[in-house]
Amino acid sequence: MFSTIISSAQIPDMSGNANKYPSRVSVVDHHDRLPNQPCTREEYEKKQRKQRAEMILAQYDLLMRYAVENQLSIPQTRQYFRKVALGIPTAPVIKNWFPN
Repeated sequence: MFSTIISSAQIPDMSGNANKYPSRVSVVDHHDRLPNQPCTREEYEKKQRKQRAEMILAQYDLLMRYAVENQLSIPQTRQYFRKVALGIPTAPVIKNWFPN
């Protein structure tokens, strides 16, 4: 039913290219931060707040739980977490969702 076909193509020998094209040495300043790393505590906290808000928006049961615990409607709660996820400054109407 199935047959194995082995290609007769030859794999090119790349060992000679090492001498033709020596690798470049990259200069890295160890004081520079990586692009994905926040440099300050405030930036890290802001990034974590956004990620946590996105997680809550993605899970409907968590969104409902925060709405019930804070005596708000689900649309109000969703609106709050959307603003947080987008980085829009909002009044802290939801309690105990992010440690201070």
